[in-house]
Amino acid sequence: MRILATDSANLYVQLEESLDVEAYQIHTSETHPEGFEFFRGLGIMGYERTFKMWLRKFPRPIFLASVRGREMLSWAFVEESTEPSRDGFPIYVLRAIETLPPQRRRRVGYRLLLLASAMVTGYLVVKPLTRDAHRFFSGAGFVELESLPQPPIQATRMPGYMILLPPKREALVTSIPAHFTTIVRA
Repeated sequence: MRILATDSANLYVQLEESLDVEAYQIHTSETHPEGFEFFRGLGIMGYERTFKMWLRKFPRPIFLASVRGREMLSWAFVEESTEPSRDGFPIYVLRAIETLPPQRRRRVGYRLLLLASAMVTGYLVVKPLTRDAHRFFSGAGFVELESLPQPPIQATRMPGYMILLPPKREALVTSIPAHFTTIVRA
């Protein structure tokens, strides 16, 4: 596990090994009224087991979390696509980002997005599943893949996806110091 940054209340870490998951309590909607619920909507059972499985993949994904003490408050999962873009730059897919309901609207998930943006090169794509998610990603600079006249990724291969182009990603990365108290690695 690597510590990446802190804000006034939280620590932002990158979990690198499946055992890193065991260091934190993961409250789910099955065990806590205001726990994580994203997986339930997808029919996936068991956050801890799923997180560990993801961290056993090769190449290793980028798995970030915001934590306070032993409690996980938010998490983000990014993996590199097996296909490059039309211009040869890598494509990274933000598969999921989730924040506990009491922590939402406190910019915790946005800070994870900033850190993830600093850890990738090329393009970052995401498929928002809700209107709120679409608004969140639009506000961060993502645009509809289909809206680009010459998209770097064939839009028909990724319907409904949004893309963060490199100039917008770089702008997010340069804003990192304004969002954290301490930056260890970004």
